[in-house]
Amino acid sequence: MKRILYIEDSVTSQLILRRIISDAHEMVITPTPQAARLLLDRQSFDLVITDFLFPQGDALDVIVPLRQAKSVLELPIIAVSGSMDMSLMSRLAKVGVNACLPKPLKAVEFRALVDRMLETPFVEELQSSASTVACFQWFAQGSYHEYCPEINVHLTGMDRPELTQRMQSLLHERAAEGRPLGFTTQEKVSSYQIQHPVEAEARRRS
Repeated sequence: MKRILYIEDSVTSQLILRRIISDAHEMVITPTPQAARLLLDRQSFDLVITDFLFPQGDALDVIVPLRQAKSVLELPIIAVSGSMDMSLMSRLAKVGVNACLPKPLKAVEFRALVDRMLETPFVEELQSSASTVACFQWFAQGSYHEYCPEINVHLTGMDRPELTQRMQSLLHERAAEGRPLGFTTQEKVSSYQIQHPVEAEARRRS
């Protein structure tokens, strides 16, 4: 009997997956990627199935170190998520996930995927590839600015659409060169209003 590690914090999803595949395989369930890493250090498994988003992070916390230790054929990984789209699939493929499926899972389709993966591990090919790259644009001192932290490029110009086009062209060039893009997982844009000393003094006098 094959051993499957399922990483999922939703009790409902745990019950659904048990009904789909636990009659044929031994399943161990853990609610967090951090707990999964401890189990993977101590026990052996034939397949890892993981949700992507968790209250304290995402599945990359377990996928990345696992792929550093075992190849896609040594220990396959199937990722499932209610937010699965081509951008996320492409991102997960880059870090070594064998296959991805959106939630809610279709029982027959998912059972067939699990059985195939356990019999002969393989990497599912994406029909298309997409990445989401975060860039930040602002207007200051009479000109537009756009900065992309992933390629460390800062552009300036007087025409906003032209500036956007220049940044997109640079990103397409990087992608054509085979460089990885789309690894930004968290971004925050903050604007701070600073009161200058001279202005503050003038306001106090008025």
